[in-house]
Amino acid sequence: MSNLDEQPFPRGPLIAAILVVGLTVVGVGATRLGLISPATAEVSNAQPVAHADMRFFDMEDGGVRVSVIDRGERIIPPATGGFVRGVLRGLVRDRRARGLGSEQPFRVTQWSDGKVTIEDLATDRIIKLDAFGPTNRQAFVALMTPTETAA
Repeated sequence: MSNLDEQPFPRGPLIAAILVVGLTVVGVGATRLGLISPATAEVSNAQPVAHADMRFFDMEDGGVRVSVIDRGERIIPPATGGFVRGVLRGLVRDRRARGLGSEQPFRVTQWSDGKVTIEDLATDRIIKLDAFGPTNRQAFVALMTPTETAA
């Protein structure tokens, strides 16, 4: 037998470890339930340069019809627009979890510092699209362009 078998585990480190794990679980749970909001270190003085309110509709052929309020409609063909579809899937899942419908549009905003966000006007959730790279960011910016110049 070793010396460890004869002595009990020290209580201090055990209690500290249990407290760290417990506080972590409580903090994550409170954040997910909206009881506390995550801290943001980023402060920006950027102003909106352009925005467009959009509604998205699934089509029978697998495409997505994008209705840009006051700017016409666009079609995302089947098997394309994977990033746009992925972002929308997450936002719609959040709406369904809250029991909300599709009446409110999504707002895509281009900021003076060059960043782009999408905001769910029903839940106030905002996603910073720049975090996913310039190509994915551009997918949403292209949806903002007027129908006459959209490719």
